[in-house]
Amino acid sequence: MREEAKPDRSVAFLRMLEEMHERHLVGVDGVREIWLVRHGDAYTGMEGLGEGVLDPPLTPLGHEQSARLAQRLADVPIDVVWASDLRRAVETAASVAKGHNLSVRTDHRLREVRTVWDEGGSVGLNAPDEYPFPESEQEVYDRVGAAIRDIVSSLPENGRALVVTHNAVIGIYVSNVLGLGWGKLPVMPMYTSVTILAVKGDRVVVRSLADATHLLEASPG
Repeated sequence: MREEAKPDRSVAFLRMLEEMHERHLVGVDGVREIWLVRHGDAYTGMEGLGEGVLDPPLTPLGHEQSARLAQRLADVPIDVVWASDLRRAVETAASVAKGHNLSVRTDHRLREVRTVWDEGGSVGLNAPDEYPFPESEQEVYDRVGAAIRDIVSSLPENGRALVVTHNAVIGIYVSNVLGLGWGKLPVMPMYTSVTILAVKGDRVVVRSLADATHLLEASPG
């Protein structure tokens, strides 16, 4: 009795690679990208807080960071630029949008997590695994996720959106995409850092996380 032919190892390996790429939306048609960006610095030199929701403009440092971001993205095709309606996000987004001849669209659902500071209170830094906000993690994920789905649905096939939002929003949303809870992703998105999401249908894949290489100082010499 003849032995059954074993599958060719190369064929099996290449099939495995193809399936892995499809699973992670690599080289797949119809994938849209969301480039999540944290706004530039808005807090250096802050000596007092006004009433209500924190809404400071960018500082000179924040404008410099935004200019570096714009330079980095100058040759990256971008179909639309979105931002939360807070000034630090809109001003950061405008620095990129200008170089692409785009306007900045705003959505209040992209705002930072509601904090006790926004409600007129003050609080110290919580333990890393202790959720510190009056707005629940689920509420943040739901509202930001709804905004991202709407942005994705408006993009052309294989389109790309730049979305300027906030530190905790990025952390909470990405943590949930990765199946992690608060405090399980020890990453703080730096000012103007870029987190890239690939989206197709209900699938969201994290392609990069909190990349801020455009802020690195040039090497001497």
